[in-house]
Amino acid sequence: MNNNHIILPCLLGSLVVSSCGGLQQQELPNIILIMVDDLGYGDVGYLGNDIVQTPHLDALAEQGIRFNRFYAAAPVCSPTRASCLTGRHPYRSGIPWAGRYALPSDEITIASVLKNYGYTTAHFGKWHVGGLSRQMDQSHFPDGPTPYAPPWEHGFDVAFSTESMVPLYNPYYHVGGEYGSPDYRHVQNEPVALGQQTGGHPWKNLYWTGPGQFVDENLEGSNAALIMDRALAFMEEQKEDNPFFTLVWFHTPHTPIVAGNEYRELYPGHTMEAQHWFGSITAMDEQIGRLFQSLVDWGVADETIVWFKSDNGPSYIHGHNSAGPLRGSKGELYEGGIRVPSVLHWPSQFPYPKEIDEPVSTSDLFFTVMAMAGVDHQTGMKIDGENVLPVIRNGKSREGPIAFASPLPNRLRPAFSQESEQFAIIDGHYKLISMDNGVTYQLYDLDKDIAESQDLAAELKDISASMQDKLENWLLDVREDASRLQQE
Repeated sequence: MNNNHIILPCLLGSLVVSSCGGLQQQELPNIILIMVDDLGYGDVGYLGNDIVQTPHLDALAEQGIRFNRFYAAAPVCSPTRASCLTGRHPYRSGIPWAGRYALPSDEITIASVLKNYGYTTAHFGKWHVGGLSRQMDQSHFPDGPTPYAPPWEHGFDVAFSTESMVPLYNPYYHVGGEYGSPDYRHVQNEPVALGQQTGGHPWKNLYWTGPGQFVDENLEGSNAALIMDRALAFMEEQKEDNPFFTLVWFHTPHTPIVAGNEYRELYPGHTMEAQHWFGSITAMDEQIGRLFQSLVDWGVADETIVWFKSDNGPSYIHGHNSAGPLRGSKGELYEGGIRVPSVLHWPSQFPYPKEIDEPVSTSDLFFTVMAMAGVDHQTGMKIDGENVLPVIRNGKSREGPIAFASPLPNRLRPAFSQESEQFAIIDGHYKLISMDNGVTYQLYDLDKDIAESQDLAAELKDISASMQDKLENWLLDVREDASRLQQE
């Protein structure tokens, strides 16, 4: 690893980004949507973590558009990913939780829309909104393979995708226990070359590239680098002829957490598990720097949209990650479970850094990215997100609130997780939330109380009642729309 790697080349020290190379104007911008897995609000340097080394993300936040209130549509992985693809709340798509759920075949994804307008589309990394094989059980559920819904049947031309999590180093092999065992979360010894591993086992998930096609050779080294290798090869091939739409969905820093020695050594004095944790994030951060260097080298940095975000808040199964000042964690609709790091970079349109304090959601990506590409496409489906380009460009307020619904996790009895639900709605600086299936509600002023520590529901009864009406009307609409899946 080169610790002297140039950070966001031609951006630091200059705000005139258009000097970065010989970019030829394109009618359609290239689009890269990056998502990381379980990265909490307090897990990056620019949001206050003074241990982790994330120089490229920190520079991106300094030079790009930083979203201070960016929300995952759900507090867990799969539903948020579905919202990014469709712009719809995941309940409408039948994906309430992470696990054995598949994106319905009639859902219209942003990839399928952009493909019709001239984009070449690709997905790299973690998919987790459907099965990738009709025969092979990748997630080891009792009833066989996850229902089939791979990227190539949802608008993607190219894929290098896993169904769910993999080790973050040597992704086909894990030195540690099976899922749920005490030594599952991190490796217990130093990672070495794949052929030299002892005491471990092959990992259950494979990288799939098409129908019945998976990578059957050993994959060694940083998983983030393996993903970026293939993403960059795809984008370099397309850059001269076709605009590209690329999803880079890193597995980092989801368990099982593993970092190469060169990244662990950046954190001397910490426990082995902490070294793996912080090292894996730094390894991913380096790949973001590598991406920007490549865009500059190719002369396409100005006209390429890069949007970074996390899929939910920090995991609750280990103590190395952080929600910073926020309450709650993954699985909960408190801010810590859904407010996540997010930065946008598009130099030709936004050459100066800015911060966005208006709430923005992963469901907004659908219409916003299409607007950025100049595409006006109506799907005929009910969309929960909105085009927030006016918010980003002109500082306008969003048109409507952001509403949330999710199963209420019972971490002692996971089989009962979906017997009750949690709900929330964010309207301006107020947030209404119920953690008991709608029996009671709490109201918070997020401008004054980011930690959700002072419940104002009794004090501001009119505001609470109005927001509850909006939430209940939205829930009724979502459930009516979702009922179509049960009828089919």
